[in-house]
This record gives sequence, C-alpha cells and structure tokens, in this order.
Amino acid sequence: MGSISSPIRTADETINSWFWTVSTATYLSNHVADSLIERGDRDGDDDSGRWGERRNSLLENARVLALLDLAMADAAIACWEAKYHYVLWRPVTAIALADTGGNPATSPDPNWAPLFATPAHPEYPSGHSTVSGAAAVVLASFFGEKRHFAMDNDLLIGVTRSFRSFTQALDEVKNARIFAGIHFRSACDDGQATGIQVANWVLDNAVLPVH
Repeated sequence: MGSISSPIRTADETINSWFWTVSTATYLSNHVADSLIERGDRDGDDDSGRWGERRNSLLENARVLALLDLAMADAAIACWEAKYHYVLWRPVTAIALADTGGNPATSPDPNWAPLFATPAHPEYPSGHSTVSGAAAVVLASFFGEKRHFAMDNDLLIGVTRSFRSFTQALDEVKNARIFAGIHFRSACDDGQATGIQVANWVLDNAVLPVH
C-alpha cells in the first residue's frame, strides 16, 4: 500500500496521503475549528457537545481554541517522548532489512521506496495520528462527534476532504500515513489512542469555566 509504485493504492488514497502531509495536523485542526466556529448555529445536523448555550460568544470561542491547541501540544510532547523511548524503525528501513529482524516470515525488498520522503525521526507512534486524535476529541466535545464538515488545504489547491464525523476523519488520517509508506498500523492506532487520552485529561483539568 505504501510503495511509491503501489499497484493497489487507489488514486483517492494517494491524494489523501498527500493531503495529510503537506500541512501539519495543528494547522488543519485549527482550520477546521475556525470554520466550525464561523458556522455557529447555522447547522442543526447533530448534537452541540460542550458548546451549549454559550456558543458564538468570544470567550467560549477563545476557550475552544485554547483547549484545542493545548491538547495538541501536550499530545505532541507525549508522542515525541515515546518516539525516542521506543526508537522503532520506519518501513523504508524495515522492509529493506526484513531478513535481519528474526522473523522467518519476512523477506527483504531492497528496492522498496515509500510514496514520499520518510521523516527524520523514529516511527512509533505516529505524530499525525497522535495530534489529530487529541484534536478530534476536543472538537467533538464542543461541536458533536457526528458533525459534518469539510477540509481544504492551501498547499493542495482544489482538493477538499469531506467527513460525516470526527471518527471518520481520524480513520483517514491513520490510513494516509500507511498509504504514504511512512508508518505501520500499530503506530497510528496507538498514537491516536495516546492523543485521545491526553485530550480527555486536558478537557477535565485545563481552562475550566469559573461557573
């Protein structure tokens, strides 16, 4: 799936792989938050989450963004601490050296190359999945899990991704990192779980309303 010449990755999967890498998770999540705040009460397609009766107030809008970026920052710290604790190899290394890992079921492919350049830090866990997991929890808590929204990317002009829930978006984030050839599934699943736990702690303990 992640090979630059993969015959089984679809054109749409290739596009979403690029969509989730040309901009950071923090940029994309803040962009979504801004658009949902701007939409305000105009959408009635699902529950309102924590936004409640104070939606569209300047104070509550600022609180949404503060919690979003605090959760993403803490998730990134947790992710990079884990990366340099476990120090696991990337697919580009693991596939080329598959005969050195002690697993007789794997064989090396020295000519394998990922869809795009491998980041210069350890593979596990996935940074995008960790930070996006944290962002999705915060956004869902204010706007509702089944909020319909679309995302564009100013570095990939003309491409828009549409979602019917934050969970659907997170699934695409995880798949995009694998289809790009830079992560294994475990790094994406565990990264997302880490981000979710961090965000839940932040929501319960930080930037709490005074009444």
